[in-house]
Amino acid sequence: MKRLERMQQLVFENDSKILFWVFDGIGGLPHPETGKTELETADTPGLDAFARRSSCGGMVPFGPGVTPGSGPGHLSLFGYPLEQFDLPRGVLEVLGADGAYHRGDWVGEVEPGPGDLAMRGNFASLQRQDGEMVVSDRRANRLATAENKRICEMLSRKLQVDGYTVYVHPGKEHRFALLIRGPDLAGGLTDSDPQKSGIPPRAVEAERPQAQQAARVCNEIIDRATELLDEEPEANTVLLRGIGCAPDIPTLEELYGIKAAAIATYPMYRGIARLLGMDILDVGSMKHEDEVKTLEEHFQDYDFFYLHIKETDSVGHKGAFDEKVQIFESVDPLFERALELDFDVVALTGDHCTPCVLGDHSWHPIPTALWSKTVLDGGVQSFDERQVRQGTLGIIESRDLLPLALAEAGRFKKYGA
Repeated sequence: MKRLERMQQLVFENDSKILFWVFDGIGGLPHPETGKTELETADTPGLDAFARRSSCGGMVPFGPGVTPGSGPGHLSLFGYPLEQFDLPRGVLEVLGADGAYHRGDWVGEVEPGPGDLAMRGNFASLQRQDGEMVVSDRRANRLATAENKRICEMLSRKLQVDGYTVYVHPGKEHRFALLIRGPDLAGGLTDSDPQKSGIPPRAVEAERPQAQQAARVCNEIIDRATELLDEEPEANTVLLRGIGCAPDIPTLEELYGIKAAAIATYPMYRGIARLLGMDILDVGSMKHEDEVKTLEEHFQDYDFFYLHIKETDSVGHKGAFDEKVQIFESVDPLFERALELDFDVVALTGDHCTPCVLGDHSWHPIPTALWSKTVLDGGVQSFDERQVRQGTLGIIESRDLLPLALAEAGRFKKYGA
């Protein structure tokens, strides 16, 4: 019997409350001048006090040495074995979008159905160089969001592929997403984004026979969009990546009987939460204080809360060590405020590490602290990458954190006699 099916049989519903406080890209590496990581540098008395009374350790989403993307990192964080589920980034972008244009009309949210192909995209700049067209700017000079919406509306009117329906989801600055609906579509496709400037965009290629038609449709869309954008000063082509179909995945409520809510301000993270059956709570702003206020306002309405802090990852990608330190410090009192609510279990963790000295995701264990009234604490003086290794949690797979939290919340029956 598969792992998820077994745990589903053990579920015992009660009125306990669980919080997953998630710092995106939480973990770091030592600064070359100080020898301290971002968490070791930050003054975070609230996080440190929490760690001292928690079971601490590290998590790996897909085994030692494997660097996870944000989608797989979150899927594992919520207890889903990654060997069973593939979660393309484009699906998350579509699920997290505020809505879409179709044939020039705003149609609101459109959820991917079985066989629908989703992808994320960049508006980009093309120019002729040495006789060939190359990508001169992958982000079209960070196109204004208002211009993004104008172009998306235009493309939705004019970009048509025979036999297929195309939804265009505007995003911030240069970002957008597409959903294609029609026959014979399948995942298993390469990106058209070359990931750097000065070289030509790539053709989308099928990595398996079933995806040949999907590759042809994607390339037709790229060619047609480039024709339609010919007069645009900067956004004169599109780059597609993260192309795939939504997996058939059980929700958290179906698996564990928990009513779950997500407090996240960035589209992709709302997208994965929606895919897993969480209600998406309206924060009303990008402020972390408003995220905690939303948590307080809805505390009585849900069993499980996922609260996401994005900026620790964003500045990690920029290599902005001091900024990441400042984010930890500014959020520290808000975390303490959240702990004033009557939670039975709290997990302080992340989806992956984004060390500023690398400027990208890494394979290092994710610093994690798990608290409940019955947790085995000890061995840790502060919440940072090195100290948590001394805790009682040890190094675990990310998929094991939610079952541990459910056990600490008294939501599992005994297995066997």
